[in-house]
Amino acid sequence: MNPGRRDRKIAIERPVSTQDDQGGRAKTWRTVCTAWGEFKRPRMNTAVVQGGVAAVIAQEIVIPACDVRPGYRVVYDTRIYRVLGVSADDRRYVTLVCEEVEHHAG
Repeated sequence: MNPGRRDRKIAIERPVSTQDDQGGRAKTWRTVCTAWGEFKRPRMNTAVVQGGVAAVIAQEIVIPACDVRPGYRVVYDTRIYRVLGVSADDRRYVTLVCEEVEHHAG
């Protein structure tokens, strides 16, 4: 693993359920950790979405090992990625398999 390739500072967030003003539940996000990540070349697949074919882009991000689980999200710059899976490369690094879900204003 070349540390020079981990050149993007990301935040890893987990979902937190909180009570809203109306007595219901709302989902907010809490930062678990920040890390320097290496973004691998995105891979494109196709999937059937609502009866049509759609492109699905998978983004792999390699980070130092930390407690990340599917359902968490990665925030980098103005992009947000949903963590779909986590693969332990070895004891020091994990690869997050993600999909981009939205852009947000800084």
